[in-house]
Amino acid sequence: MIKRILRKTAEHFLILFLGAVLGLAALLLVYCLPVEPMRVHVWNSLSMIEQEFKDTGVIEGYPATLTGNFTDCLMLEHAVYENEEHSLLSRVLYIYRGESSVSEGWIDGWAPGYSLKDYLEFIPQPREVQYARYWHGYLVILKPLLLLTSVNSLRVLASAVQLILVGFLVMGYVKKGAGALGTAFLVSLPFLYFFTLYFSLSLSICFYLLAAILLLQQALHDKLIKTHHYGEFFLIAGAATAYFDFLTYPLVTLGFPIVTALYLEKCQWKKALSRLGGYSAEWGIGYLGLWAWKWIFTDVLTGGNVISDALSTLGTRIGTAESKSFLAGFLYVLQKNLSVYLNWPYALLCLGIAAGCFLLLWKNRSELKKEQWKTALVIGIVALFPFVWFLVTQNHSEQHWVFTNKIFSVSVFAAVSAVAKWTGTDKDRTFL
Repeated sequence: MIKRILRKTAEHFLILFLGAVLGLAALLLVYCLPVEPMRVHVWNSLSMIEQEFKDTGVIEGYPATLTGNFTDCLMLEHAVYENEEHSLLSRVLYIYRGESSVSEGWIDGWAPGYSLKDYLEFIPQPREVQYARYWHGYLVILKPLLLLTSVNSLRVLASAVQLILVGFLVMGYVKKGAGALGTAFLVSLPFLYFFTLYFSLSLSICFYLLAAILLLQQALHDKLIKTHHYGEFFLIAGAATAYFDFLTYPLVTLGFPIVTALYLEKCQWKKALSRLGGYSAEWGIGYLGLWAWKWIFTDVLTGGNVISDALSTLGTRIGTAESKSFLAGFLYVLQKNLSVYLNWPYALLCLGIAAGCFLLLWKNRSELKKEQWKTALVIGIVALFPFVWFLVTQNHSEQHWVFTNKIFSVSVFAAVSAVAKWTGTDKDRTFL
């Protein structure tokens, strides 16, 4: 038993270390690409970007439809910023950008839209800052794309790619004999505010990660079960999320795949419960582990102090909501994140989903089995994951509720999938 634990620990350490090395190498490669064409392509989109400096919503009155321009401008300046006074390794590990001093209601030194505009127009900036806590793995994709085209064109491309990915995912579920999961996925998309994701670079990262993870899972599920490597799959999924994402709504890359795994495996409830805990732990180890490697690499290779800064920020982010007790803070965060769904469109949508689930249960009421109910209940537990996330990350979820709310899509996917599992929906080919 001890040997097995030590071997598993060594394997996980090696996977995360090699993943960190590969991630660092990929960033080093894209930082060798010429920056000037990227700068020109971003400048060509400046008129559109300026209209969204205040991070307004796509649809007035619906704050969760925001364009995410605040973070997008950070990403774009990271992609095009160049200061050859720093070594290549330092540029990759610290991710520098210029900052401008502005007023107009912005916090001095934290106005990425104006800073990006000044940099693109060669206006001198008073200071240079770094953002070393994150991997910024999105640059591995963003830099080559900006080498080819403008931000405007990337939005058009994103709108097409995201729809195509949804189609492939639904077809993949049907091919696996789990069409009900495809339906559950579709009805959960509105809770991601999916129809506005293509507007934002930062807010679409987790969707692309989710789609890639689910497509791989659909292709590899049987092999992962047979070889007992599902744990490693979730480890890598968590690591990939830490590498690419900007801490937006990362829980979706755990919630959707874990429901898919439990639904497809068709195991008894005790084993399903064990899988639930094990896969969640693996994802968490991958997520935190790869992030930690970034801090270690930066400090060891450059003599920096990123570990201390990162741990201090982490302590703040998992703290309670401002001026609230632990419980009061949790309830306040929950209320803010749920508020984006307290409107007539979502009331009607939730009513329709609930009615569909009720009708399915009623239709199959004579065939419901106790053992199947237990397995469905384990899947339903995943619907509670967002509540746990908000409990632990109160500070972050309070400040960024306009996009952290998207993790409620996990609750919808899990709840609908649990009903489908209990009723044996896929067995008789009856879909919601």
